[in-house]
Amino acid sequence: MLQFKNDTFKIMQIADTQEGSSVSPDTLDLINAALDRAEPDLVVYSGDQIWGKSAFKGNKDKVERVLSQLTKPVRDRKIPFSVCFGNHDRQVGLSNQEQFDIYKNFDCFIGESEEGIDGVANHVIEIKDGDNLEFLLYLIDSHSNLKIGYDNVHQNQIDWYRKTRDKYEAEYGRLIPSIVIQHIPVCEVFELLTEVKKSTKGAVRGFRTHANQFYVLNPDRVNKTGFMKESPADPQENSGEFAAFKEKGEVLGVYFGHDHNNSFNGKVDGIDLGYTQGAGFHVYGPGRDRGVRIIELKKGGEFETYDLRFKNLVGNKVKEPFRYALFQIMPTNMFDAVSRAIKFFAGLGITAIIILILVFFFG
Repeated sequence: MLQFKNDTFKIMQIADTQEGSSVSPDTLDLINAALDRAEPDLVVYSGDQIWGKSAFKGNKDKVERVLSQLTKPVRDRKIPFSVCFGNHDRQVGLSNQEQFDIYKNFDCFIGESEEGIDGVANHVIEIKDGDNLEFLLYLIDSHSNLKIGYDNVHQNQIDWYRKTRDKYEAEYGRLIPSIVIQHIPVCEVFELLTEVKKSTKGAVRGFRTHANQFYVLNPDRVNKTGFMKESPADPQENSGEFAAFKEKGEVLGVYFGHDHNNSFNGKVDGIDLGYTQGAGFHVYGPGRDRGVRIIELKKGGEFETYDLRFKNLVGNKVKEPFRYALFQIMPTNMFDAVSRAIKFFAGLGITAIIILILVFFFG
């Protein structure tokens, strides 16, 4: 049973460690330092814990070893933890269900998986103060890639959320304040952005359903320390998940990962929507701003949230500087890669023309 301590309950969200067959010591340093600083009561790994078909090739022992290393800092401190799945986890050659079964063998793992609905590890966690139920935490499987873009949370999962919400309301005679964590964002996160011209400082380029549009954070709607260094990669279709969360007003915050270079939060229709930046150092990320999110629940339905960053917890020195530098220049997605390639070859072409002109006139 998860209980409030000293009038608070702290949840730590760790997003996108996205490790291959070897775990970065810098990733582990970040996790260890964040755990020591925050002393959370619950940890949620919110998807893309691991990735890489060639790195794992469906080898269960290798997957178990890496997952064990990633969760060891939490287990060593006897902190309960659970998981969501992202779009990359299943690419290692083991299904999410097979990976869930591995997690179930770890000490301190409290995750469950609702049967009869789509996805793996959909579940709700009760957080109490004595016998009084203070909060519910929903962990939802936001699925994976489609042929084009990303899937959304499915209708039977939304129905499960509604049924669970209403069951608790009937049992306790009141709505229970709730938090949601999942991997892929809801489409409504774009309401925290402002569309701008391409030339605007800090503008990021959208893609797919937001192709050829450019955005910056709306400073009047997001936290002052937030940052956005890549466009949100939301689902191809809006399933109505966020609309369901708004129906009765008990959902106070929805937090996700997925886009490693983003960390910000702000309210949309009374619900706090928040990105948590990537924590992994063996994949692209926001430099030493890699970090984790803390969601600090208060009695009576209040809460606050903030991130903790590597540069403030560990410092500026990394243990794998070459790999760190390499991942800092990696494209964030295929659209970014194509754009960089076009700019590169265009630059080569311009250079070649200049050389030819110089040779023609002065050769």
